[in-house]
Amino acid sequence: MQLLPVPRIFLARVIHTTGYAPDLAKGTAILGNTPDAYNKIWNLPTDPQKITGEQWINLFAQEMNKSNKYQVLPAWGIKALGLFVPILKEMYEMRYQYDRDYYFDSTRFITKFNYQPTDNQTAVKETVEKLKNKNASPSP
Repeated sequence: MQLLPVPRIFLARVIHTTGYAPDLAKGTAILGNTPDAYNKIWNLPTDPQKITGEQWINLFAQEMNKSNKYQVLPAWGIKALGLFVPILKEMYEMRYQYDRDYYFDSTRFITKFNYQPTDNQTAVKETVEKLKNKNASPSP
């Protein structure tokens, strides 16, 4: 699997919580099957470790044995490219998630359901492994 230089959207040195899909799926199922969870505000389970975008890049680079070099694409660059690349137009609208600390505290969920979310390092390792296996499989 080849890794290209990473264009980081907005600021790399702010905290950014990212959920691991298997934990988010399990969390959604748990909440949907718990009557007393209804009509309450919940954050789905995420690793409580606060890490930055730069640390995310380092986790993936380390797991893939690749360079951790990256470039920050500023908001005006996202907006300009959004004229030609529709998904980037949407990213510009979501920049509030990337230009300041964006931390989800799932302590309430973890405590109520005695749930241990996957730590960030393990989530990255499992994600890279699944991508490697997917890319190694022959196409139909």
